[in-house]
This record gives sequence, structure tokens and C-alpha cells, in this order.
Amino acid sequence: MALYRAAIVGLTGIAANPAPPAPHPVLGTEMPASHAAAYAALPQTEVVAVCDLVPDLVERFRQTWGERFPRITGYTDYRQMLEREQIDILSVVTSDHRHADIVVDACAAGVKAIFCEKPIATTLADADRMIEAAERHGVKMSVDHTRRWRPEWQKARQLLREGTIGTLTRAVASLGGPRAMLFRNGTHLIDALNFFVDARPAWLTGALTAEFRGYGPRYAGDGGRDPATDPSGSAYLEYENGVGAFIAVVRHTVSPFELDLHGSEGRMVVRDGSLELWTGGDRRRLQYQAVPVPQVTRGALVAGIAELLELIERGGESVSPPRAARQALEIILAILQSQAQGNARITFPITDM
Repeated sequence: MALYRAAIVGLTGIAANPAPPAPHPVLGTEMPASHAAAYAALPQTEVVAVCDLVPDLVERFRQTWGERFPRITGYTDYRQMLEREQIDILSVVTSDHRHADIVVDACAAGVKAIFCEKPIATTLADADRMIEAAERHGVKMSVDHTRRWRPEWQKARQLLREGTIGTLTRAVASLGGPRAMLFRNGTHLIDALNFFVDARPAWLTGALTAEFRGYGPRYAGDGGRDPATDPSGSAYLEYENGVGAFIAVVRHTVSPFELDLHGSEGRMVVRDGSLELWTGGDRRRLQYQAVPVPQVTRGALVAGIAELLELIERGGESVSPPRAARQALEIILAILQSQAQGNARITFPITDM
């Protein structure tokens, strides 16, 4: 079995937290929800280098993970790390607006695969140069829109493609709560919507919530830490295949992360951990069914990294490729542009403003 040398840039919680214990010790741990914990779950990977601008975070990572990864070298300059280490797979877990240079430089340095946090970037120009660098250097790349590797979301997509609810015609995508931020978490919701609709966006009209009405047509955040700098809002979006979608990323609600999919012959509601169906021959008397969520041996971050290792060995494309992540970003930026133009109808493709 090949052993892959892994490295992580950015050492906040989603990069470095250990997997929490399960409700009973015999059950092991919960599914890993950090990059380090995901690498630790894969015996063919070893984290050999980490980097963060804050030296204390580097030292904390050593203390947490030194027993599992005894050969860790710490850096505060990612370029120095890329120059000195022979890295096979790199996790980019920095602030939302700082992904691009790291990805481009890693591709040029000979990294074989990159697992980049979402959103892919905060401008289309940055997303495009990341994609161009990965494709030019033959680097396999995934963006951590995690639900693409979760069983309930994969099962829902399978049922949709099998025609279980007929032809998809409408969708309602909802996300509420204090972290309902378009760039930091709304990107998950919009990417999940794109995952099911499987078409290019045609046009949308959008509106930010009242406190963000003067936000402007471009990203003005701090990288994802402060919700006050990352707007919330809603939109009606129509795709080129005719599917219409209502999107609500609104923090003054208690809506769960949910997709309500309406088809010509039924309806499906997908949430984290649950999948519900309404189907039947008579549309006026649809039958409710709670679909069991498949139990899997790995998912989310572990599955995403495992997939990248397979792509290194066998080729192919990730289930969460950077061009799909770019489409989610384009929709978010279109919502901002619609608001800035008096809730105007925005036609795709768009450009940065």
C-alpha cells in the first residue's frame, strides 16, 4: 500500500480538531469532521507538514496529533513548506478569500492532489486561476462541499435520477440560524441544489436581508469568521433545463439545512441525516415514506480524501470538482449583483464586478 505524504495549510478547528467520542466507547468515535482526523482515519496517509501564520496553532497541532503523526514539521510560510517538503496531497483550510494563491503555488510545486475548503474562492477570477493551474499541471482537486460524500445526499440523487419523483420541476433550498452566511455556509446549500438539478443556471433575481441591503456587488468579508461581514439573502433561480429554485439563506429563521425537491410525480425532502419521500399513482393522495439512510464505513471528509487518493492512482474526476464549486460561487455573486442593481434580473454567465 502506497503511503501518501499529506500537509495542511490553516490550522483552525475544521483543520485540526480530533474526532469526538461516540455515545459509547465500543462505538469508537464520531465520523471525523476535520482534515487531520480524516487523514488519521486513512492508514495510507501521513500528515508530515502543517502551516499556519499563528505559531501557537502549529504547536497545538503537534500536541494534539504528534502521536499519530510523529514526523510533523511546522511552518508559518506555506511557500517554504512547499519548497522543502515532497507533498502528495494538500489540504487548504485557510480563510475563504485566501485559497487561490496557495492552490496555484501548490500546483506549480508538484503537489499531486488538493482538497480545498469551500467556497472555492470569493471572486470568479480567483476561482478561474485555481482551476487553470490544476488542469495545466494535472493536479487532482476537490472542494469540500461535504454533502456530496454523505450517504443521504447520494441516495437522494440516485432516487432522483431513477425517476422516483418523476421529472424535477421545482426546488426550495433553505438554511437558517446565526451562521446562515452566503459565502461561508450558503455555498454548501447552493452546491447541494446544483448537485440535484445538474444544469447550468440561466438567470436569477435576488435580495439580501435588510441589514445587508447596502453590502455591494462583491465580497467584502473577513474570510468567514464574522457573520456581520458575510451577507444573508434569498433568490429565485431558474436553470437552463427549466427547473426553478427558491433559495433562502436567512439567519433570522430556524430553518434547517434542507432541500425540498418537487417533481412531476412526487416530492422529496433531504436534510442531514434524513430523507423523506411522497410518491404514489394519484397525485392528490401521495404516500409518505421515510427512506432509511444507508450506514456507511466512511463519508464526508474521510470519503473526500479517500476519493482523491483513488484519483491519483486511477485518474478521473472528483464528485466535487472545482468547476462545480465555481458554479456555486457564481450564483452567490449573482445574488449580490442583483441586490446592488435594485433586485434586477441577472443573466448567466456573469463576471466579477
